[in-house]
Amino acid sequence: MKMLPRQQTAQQQQTQCKNLDFRKRQIDTLKVFNDNVVEVTEQEEYCIHFETSGRTLVLTVQLGVNFPNERPKIVISPTVQHHWVNAATGEVETAPGLLNYSPHSDLGRVVQAIIREFERFPPPIVNSGSPINIPTRAGNANATATPTSIAAKSLDSSNENSPLDSSKSCKLNESSLPNLSTLSLDELKQLDSDPQFFDDFIEEMSVVQHLNEELDSMINQVEIISRENESKETHLVELKRKLSDDVTALKNLGEKCDQLNKKYLKKSEEYAPQHIRELLQIAASNADSECDRHVEQFLNGKIDVQTFLNNYTHSKKVSAERKAKEERLGHQLTALERAAM
Repeated sequence: MKMLPRQQTAQQQQTQCKNLDFRKRQIDTLKVFNDNVVEVTEQEEYCIHFETSGRTLVLTVQLGVNFPNERPKIVISPTVQHHWVNAATGEVETAPGLLNYSPHSDLGRVVQAIIREFERFPPPIVNSGSPINIPTRAGNANATATPTSIAAKSLDSSNENSPLDSSKSCKLNESSLPNLSTLSLDELKQLDSDPQFFDDFIEEMSVVQHLNEELDSMINQVEIISRENESKETHLVELKRKLSDDVTALKNLGEKCDQLNKKYLKKSEEYAPQHIRELLQIAASNADSECDRHVEQFLNGKIDVQTFLNNYTHSKKVSAERKAKEERLGHQLTALERAAM
């Protein structure tokens, strides 16, 4: 009875070690599948910075005591309007990865899916003036900044890395939409009420014109590729016909090969040494039978002495030759068998 508490303690320690290893593996997946992961509190809190639609957002991942047996708490800052996010707390609650979370889920993939959702469909910010808490690794301190300052900082860093790309982006943003402030009130009302005026206004936008130019370019490319395909159709048909002829020739050669193979097997059996020896034995036996038949004919008086001698001598000679050949072949086969052994 005194050993039971010690056994329970050992089991608890083993369970805690397993949970700790599993916890570390889950944190490793978070760092593998996501960029810009900042450790706020070791094995407890992590932040991921990402950009969407020119804004910098921060995803905070909080791991409870019972993690990975319980799902993590994920908070987006600043708070955004999205059907996955609780607008009051900024917590991501109804993401599929969180709803279906189990101890065997990959934390890195769950967070990656949330970030991709916000990058593909940038959500509006609930309060653009709210500060963003960006935890840093050193001393677990928090640096407070507004979304405007963070966006400006990210823009400055992108300018340092690629000035050419930044200038192109600025030009695109300036010319993407026409300046509505230059329109008069009557023009704005006409824009709202007149569909034709609205369509003309949209057609004059540089973005629409750029898209139309790209569309025309793609159409031209498709037409060029289509003409190239049509020009290659004749060659393709010729290759197809040649391939069909080659298949037919190959089939005929295969049938001919099968016939020759059967003929070869038959000849191999006919000219096999053992088969030749058997044929010599049968031929020698037939010659002996001929000798016996000539003797019976002579004894019965059917043939005279000279005919008997001629026929008997010939049959006996043939029998002796065949027996000699059979015996010599038998010695050769025996010698080959011994050599093989």
